Amino acid sequence: MSMEREPDGLAGTGLPGERKTVVLARDEKSGVAIGLCERVARPAFVNGELRLLPYLGALRVAASHRNKIGVLKGGFRALAEHGTRPGECPFALTAITIDNAPAHRILTAGLPALPRYQRVSDYLTFVFPTKRRQPVRGIERASDAALCHLAALQKRSASRYLFAPAWEEAALRVIGAENLLLYRAGGEIAGCVGVWDQSAFKQTVARGYPVALSFARPLINILAPFTGKPQLPAVGAPLRLVYLSALSVADERVDILLPLLRAALDLAASRGAGAAVLGMDARHPWTSAISGAFGAMEYRTEIFCVGDDGHAPQPRTDRLTMLDVGLV
Repeated sequence: MSMEREPDGLAGTGLPGERKTVVLARDEKSGVAIGLCERVARPAFVNGELRLLPYLGALRVAASHRNKIGVLKGGFRALAEHGTRPGECPFALTAITIDNAPAHRILTAGLPALPRYQRVSDYLTFVFPTKRRQPVRGIERASDAALCHLAALQKRSASRYLFAPAWEEAALRVIGAENLLLYRAGGEIAGCVGVWDQSAFKQTVARGYPVALSFARPLINILAPFTGKPQLPAVGAPLRLVYLSALSVADERVDILLPLLRAALDLAASRGAGAAVLGMDARHPWTSAISGAFGAMEYRTEIFCVGDDGHAPQPRTDRLTMLDVGLV
């Protein structure tokens, strides 16, 4: 699977207040692109305060230059010179998949001229197959008038966590009221989740399968509704997925969370999506409840704070992290 950005490789989410810098490295002799990295700063809660928190993503180095540490050094230097703006946290977040041994080995080795990587937590991503379900009692589509109330709920919930993004009313409008589900308890809004389709600017495309999997793919897809696994797209086709974003639950109640997720998977299926993705701190008590209720595919990444020695990141380790999967 490849992560692609069509039709504009520089396009972002369109969230208000987003500050984005993209660094492109080129070979000095040929002019061919050999590396890429982006830095995006968004409002998020850091140690209980609302800050502009940068995130480093889309780090790519061409195979021909992966043994040349100077490419990384130059890229990070360019990000520091051109990406940093006043008012932002002096460190950034980034994620490295558990099985990406080369990235772990190089980036966390403390090499000169590279920033310091400090591990914060494991991040667990769930990949759910979508499914049409019966309407869930107490859950309804959001209206424009409800967005201010959803933003207030999200702020109360997010402030308990480390690195949770701040979904203001204007940001929720990017997802769209028609794509936001809310849970009412006693007439009050007690939960919210967004079903965010980002396929207009970001795609996950199948670029090849192992031989055995390629032959088995038709059977896997036939059995997918019974095994609870997403269908595998043809080579060259995108995986039709959505991101479950802006998740907020009053008092972290599981009896609100699970109905919200069921309704979100129903809405995703009605929109033609074959899979939905949700991510959270692997230590969160919700993870066992979600695994037991849905049997989703799971994979892990590690979250790191990235900063130089003069701005060593000091996150509060007593708080769970809550990065939004639609923004990672």
